[in-house]
Order: sequence, then structure tokens, then C-alpha cells
Amino acid sequence: MTLYVTDLDGTLLRSDTSISEYSVNALNSLIERGVTFTYATARSFASASPLVEKLRISCPAVIFNGVFVIDPKTGKHLIENIYSEECQRMARELFISENIAPLVYSYIDGKERVSYIESRLDEVKSYVHSRRGDKRLRPVSGYKELFEGEIFYFTVIDPRDTVLLDKTFTEENGFSRNVQKDTYDDMIWYEIYDRSASKANAVRQLAELIGADELVCFGDNFNDISMIEAADIGVAVENAADALKNAADIIIGSNNNDGVARFIEKRGR
Repeated sequence: MTLYVTDLDGTLLRSDTSISEYSVNALNSLIERGVTFTYATARSFASASPLVEKLRISCPAVIFNGVFVIDPKTGKHLIENIYSEECQRMARELFISENIAPLVYSYIDGKERVSYIESRLDEVKSYVHSRRGDKRLRPVSGYKELFEGEIFYFTVIDPRDTVLLDKTFTEENGFSRNVQKDTYDDMIWYEIYDRSASKANAVRQLAELIGADELVCFGDNFNDISMIEAADIGVAVENAADALKNAADIIIGSNNNDGVARFIEKRGR
């Protein structure tokens, strides 16, 4: 069985974050014919699911850059790759000592929350303002509340010193990190998660979970490189970053020209 896994932003999604009618119809037809198709994204389930709701995806999906493999209908976690208590402690101490106010993703009373220090909204406003009405958003008064719950992800937007962060958030210390410009603006997103979490590891876990023996992955940006390299066939869309194109086996049409759907259609299975 071939498992097709696509990134969302900049890969399957067009520049306006929509999926074209052509891609929706083509991919749904392929899924109905038995093609195993899903997505792997840095987004949360809450953020990703409305964007792919027209697709009849039943195969588990990857969210938060590989932290979770989920049921695409319910968001239920099938596989988790989350921080140890030591990693959480190390991150907390650095953020407090250096006066850094990240977005903190956690589970509090069983509910996914995204916490931020309300008095420092300016540091995360690009995220908060783009997600108005998101029930996960949790403004807090200070660091004590910020780090409550079962934490699984941190994001620092436009960090003032990436070198400082790089010294702590290393693989040796138990972390993975992704640093890149946001697809839709020039903000640098410094995303931090557990060492066991990556798109590469998660798609391998997914392939094993469903019994796939071939993995075809599509991407456009730096956080997709590990997945592209892990795939049997790694595919870059035409608009992809040069580093990802260099890692890919094939370059296809752009996200605005239905590259993913047309490639799978042409492959015929």
C-alpha cells in the first residue's frame, strides 16, 4: 500500500489557504478508489480541520510537526511524541531567565489551550489576531499561569536572539526545533517540540500503524525536509524553498496549480 502524505500550507493549500475545486474533486475521487491520502502539518487539529473539511480523509493525520498522529475526524490522539518533565523544566527556566514570552501549547483539564502573557500581546499578536474566536486561546497574567498544564509545544515569534535559543533547544537536550518564516508573512517562527517529534518520525509511525509499504510525501518548507528525506519518494512543489527542492526526488507544479492532486492522479494509484 502506498501512503501519500502532504504538507498543507504552501503545498496542498493555495496562497489564500483554500483548496481548489479541482483538487477537492480529484483527491476525493482518488480516495474513493482506494488511494491512501492524508496530511502532515505544523497546525493544530483545530486549525487544520476546517481547511480540509471538503476532503474525505479517513487515514490518520499528523499535526504539530509530528507531535501527534490523530484521527482526522475527531482529533483523537493515536500516537503522542511529547516532552519529558526535564525538557519542560529546562524550557521554563530559559524563558523566565531571559524574559521571553512564548506561546505555550498545553492540555489543561483535558482541553487543548494556547497560553500567552496578556500584557505582552505585541509579541504574539500575529498569531492571536489571526485566530480570533479560537477557544484554545488563553491570556494569562504571568509566567506561573503560562506554564500550567501538560505542555507539548512552544512557539517564539520573531525571537530577538536565536543563537541563545539554539544553545538550549538541542537534540542532545531532548528537543527538536523548526525555525522558518511564516508562509503568509515575514515573521520568523521558532517552534520547539520533543526530540521524538518530527514530520519524518510521525509519518514513519503512521506508515507502520496502517501497514503502508511505500511512502510518498509532499512539501514546500524547511519543516518538511525531514519528511521528504524519509519518504520513498520525496516531492517538492514548484514554489518550495530551495533547500527542500534539493532534498526532493521530484519537483511538481506549484500549490496554486494543483501540483499535489495532479501528481497523484498521473501516478494512477
